Amino acid sequence: TVEDTGIGIKEEDISRLLEKFDRIEEKRNRNIEGTGLGMNITQKLLEMMGSNLDVESTYGKGSKFSFMLKQHVIKWEELGDYQATYQRLIGQRKTYREKFTAPEAEVLVIDDNPMNLVVFKSLLKQTKVRIDIANDGNEGLSLSLDKKYDIIFFDHMMPGKDGIETLKEMRSQKNNPNLLTPSVCLTANAISGAREFYIGAGFDDYLTKPIDSNKLEDMLLSLLPPEKIVSVAVPDKDEKKDDEIIDECLQPLVSVDAIDIKAGLTNSGSSDAYLPLLKIFYDSIEEKADEIEGFYSDGNIKDYTIKVHALKSSARLIGAVKFGEEAQELENAGKNEDTAYIKEHHDAFMKKYRAFKELLSCMFVSELNDEDKPAADNEMMESVFEEIKSSAECMDCDALETIFTEMENYRIPESEQALFNKLKAAAGIFDYDAILVLLKENES
Repeated sequence: TVEDTGIGIKEEDISRLLEKFDRIEEKRNRNIEGTGLGMNITQKLLEMMGSNLDVESTYGKGSKFSFMLKQHVIKWEELGDYQATYQRLIGQRKTYREKFTAPEAEVLVIDDNPMNLVVFKSLLKQTKVRIDIANDGNEGLSLSLDKKYDIIFFDHMMPGKDGIETLKEMRSQKNNPNLLTPSVCLTANAISGAREFYIGAGFDDYLTKPIDSNKLEDMLLSLLPPEKIVSVAVPDKDEKKDDEIIDECLQPLVSVDAIDIKAGLTNSGSSDAYLPLLKIFYDSIEEKADEIEGFYSDGNIKDYTIKVHALKSSARLIGAVKFGEEAQELENAGKNEDTAYIKEHHDAFMKKYRAFKELLSCMFVSELNDEDKPAADNEMMESVFEEIKSSAECMDCDALETIFTEMENYRIPESEQALFNKLKAAAGIFDYDAILVLLKENES
């Protein structure tokens, strides 16, 4: 039983509570995130276990949700004091405290690596800074023409226009409202003299990747307009800095030598941010590996080097430190046009990369077969596609992530599987235009 003292539910609305994509009192709850699937999924899961969700509510006072499950007991011995263990673990957690909040501040991040974009948004989530994202230089230029930003972040190495070329073109556009906007270069190469190099290229500053949350917030504090800084936190001198407890959901990775979980948690900021990064890395392995193999076969060393550079950054983010070092060596060889080194190490490197698919399968391969999941009917899929379209139009990546996560509990019809997979892949790299094109083609 779970009981709350919230706003409650009107008696006539209780019957709607379990309907798919139906949110009660939408106008009153417009600022609360959700798609209207949570209760429906809960009910479906309970039905599969022979139970049911009971709801009691008094409007204006609160609600009570309960269910009963019959469970076969294997042993009656006590497992331990759960409450005491839980409180001890919570007390040991390292607490993150944002240094400031700036809900009216707006920044633009231009980076072709979706994992970097996820990390950036995660690191600044608590500061409430508004963040727009662009997947390449041209998209960044287009966005910069439409809005005045407080800071713009440019990834250095990108296919097509790199960060330096994008900045130069932006500064050459006399009608661009961001001619004087502070610019920061994001780079995975921490080399001697980097600061002088990037300032000489026209940037105000630079940050190395994986991005350190403290350095990022300090930089924002120094570059954002003072009037947009709403509050500044006072550091707690007595705050303990114990290592973060590895969450239960990450336990399957403890025995995986190729991944340093603590490094991944440090790079991403939290378990909540780390899991999506692992999922993006896992889902993109086959596609990215084929891209790198293609450039290798064609002898296209320039694009090969750019893709290996991006893979190096992704590997370091999830804590695959040793693999990231091997990617760095291949990247260096590509920059120096050392084709002999690349030929000698390419095959072994790609074999290790593809091996991550099996290593991470313990995290993302569902224990439930599709046959065990409830089927999503035509009406539900129509609603799902409408929600995806609405979220893509608003460039709301959080809403899209919620939709696709919740739909993992359903069996997608074969007739819609190909479209659904394409939409999910596009959402994973924040390609909102591709989502809208796919949905429009489906309608016609």
